[in-house]
Amino acid sequence: MRRALPRLSIGLAAVQIFLSLGSAAVWPLAETAAQDDPSQWPADQKVEKATERLRDLKDAAQRFSRRDCPTARAGYDAWLDDALDLAGSLIGLQDSTRQIRKTGAGADKLRSWDAVRTSNGPDGIAELTDLLGRCGRRVQESDAAFRPPSREELLRRAAARISEKKKSELAAVGIALEEKDELKVEDSPPRRIR
Repeated sequence: MRRALPRLSIGLAAVQIFLSLGSAAVWPLAETAAQDDPSQWPADQKVEKATERLRDLKDAAQRFSRRDCPTARAGYDAWLDDALDLAGSLIGLQDSTRQIRKTGAGADKLRSWDAVRTSNGPDGIAELTDLLGRCGRRVQESDAAFRPPSREELLRRAAARISEKKKSELAAVGIALEEKDELKVEDSPPRRIR
């Protein structure tokens, strides 16, 4: 019995050391995982990342609007997809002020967001449809058989892309989009509740 007690004490000490070292080794991994998961970021960091992303999207939209319109039908289809993706991300994120404010971020971060959101840049759907219509007419000038999408079709496609991109842009900075916040696209069937 006397021999068993020291062995038990040594065994318990070894387990204690292992557990203390093990938790010390695991703790930094948990912190790293939390830093990589945007939903775990502090509110200020979420808004800061959203502000940076919005600034980047506005710059990309400025560069895109300066590009020449395509002149061939094949070039137009790829160009249209790029335009809709960029516009969907930009307008979707820019239209997320309510979700940004709900994060609980500090006033200085919210002021930065507002400044970037209201700064000069594409004004949304109207400017997008004008650009798309102008480029569609240019392709039609070089290819008389080409029929660009109608304004209604462009609006429908743009609204669908904005809805899709708004959700992904917010998720990338750790902000959840509630169903009531989603963009409603006309002529779309109502969403089923599960």
